[in-house]
Amino acid sequence: MKALVSALAMALALTGCSLPAQLKSSPSVRYYVLSSPLPAGSTSENAGIGVLPVTLPGYLSRQQIVLRDADGVNITINEFDRWGESLGQGISRVLCDSLAVRGIPALPLRTGAKVSEKLMLDVRRLDGALEGNVTIDVVWRLQHDGDVLKSGHFVKSRPAGDSLQSMVEAESLLVQDLADNIAQAVRR
Repeated sequence: MKALVSALAMALALTGCSLPAQLKSSPSVRYYVLSSPLPAGSTSENAGIGVLPVTLPGYLSRQQIVLRDADGVNITINEFDRWGESLGQGISRVLCDSLAVRGIPALPLRTGAKVSEKLMLDVRRLDGALEGNVTIDVVWRLQHDGDVLKSGHFVKSRPAGDSLQSMVEAESLLVQDLADNIAQAVRR
């Protein structure tokens, strides 16, 4: 019996060694980040607005990139296509940079930061289907000492393109469009 078990173990080991390399390795993981309208390292440390941590729905609170199927109900979680930073941090970073470009200095709110106003973002949707549209749906509120100064609900779509790279670029532009919406409201 020991000889049979040893022979079987040896056969399995040899079979594993003879598999082609492409069958042994898993696909490589690709990482994406939302793109900012500012060059890296060009943000200011002085800001009047602090952006609170972004609230995301559960299905977007993951490292993997999520696509919404064309039916609008089902989603696909891409195991090997991931965010290089949390999606909430990416939205906050791009929003702050986009507001700065529009003359409104803002920073992601960190412990101990002193800001005169706080911006809350409740992202309800930032997804879409390849070769379809990507949609952002955000409720935002600007506060000073607990009092609401301005608030809004922003929904917009852009073509997603046919690749994840083009979809992430469209999502970046949607966050910049959100910054336009907030900047216009703040200036009124």
